[in-house]
Amino acid sequence: MLGLFEADVTEARERFNLYKEQTGESISFTGWIAACVGKAASEHKQVHALLIGKNFVIFDDININILIETVLEGKAYPVNYILKSANRKSVLEINNEIRQAQQKKETDYSEAKENRAIKLLLSAPRFLRAFLFWRKLRKDPKFISENMGTIAITSIGRFAKSGGWAIPLGMHALNIAVGGISVKPGFVGDKVEKREYLPITVTLDHDVVDGAPATRFVSRLVELLEDGYGIPNS
Repeated sequence: MLGLFEADVTEARERFNLYKEQTGESISFTGWIAACVGKAASEHKQVHALLIGKNFVIFDDININILIETVLEGKAYPVNYILKSANRKSVLEINNEIRQAQQKKETDYSEAKENRAIKLLLSAPRFLRAFLFWRKLRKDPKFISENMGTIAITSIGRFAKSGGWAIPLGMHALNIAVGGISVKPGFVGDKVEKREYLPITVTLDHDVVDGAPATRFVSRLVELLEDGYGIPNS
């Protein structure tokens, strides 16, 4: 299943700016989205379940695969990072974890024991990669959750200056692509005001989750984003 949605993040962005003005520190926007996704998924766990044969494996912890950037020799270097137990962490805890991860060097990721198997898997040809993935999944779904996550978040926001959508493709149970924020008119009560909208594309496995629970998950996610879930006051 694929769905395209928008969230009015005007208030949330204002709270981000206010926090930076008061503390001098910025909060990772991707980290905040991950916190919202973790919260929504913890309330609707079926959306990140793994289908093993005819049985479902549903995890209490929400492990999310996100892409972060670290700087090596003056150049931005993208790294896949597994944010574990996102549903049990505050926005600031997630932000601090991401900032610490961004300080690591390339070898800290490529040579880490838990990443070597994933690196080999991803470097294999596509047909072999799919075979190895499903074989490993059937034998050890916990390995997949711990090392690849059950949810993937991709963001093109920093590269899209005037809005834009993305279609996520991946092997995860739930894939979310965050587009660029666009400014356009919206209703606030009976008045029309300039608002900031965040485009979100969601893909789910229809073999795992039906339309109704998927819609409830997305509705809850949009609600959390529009309410500025977890953003500290100062």
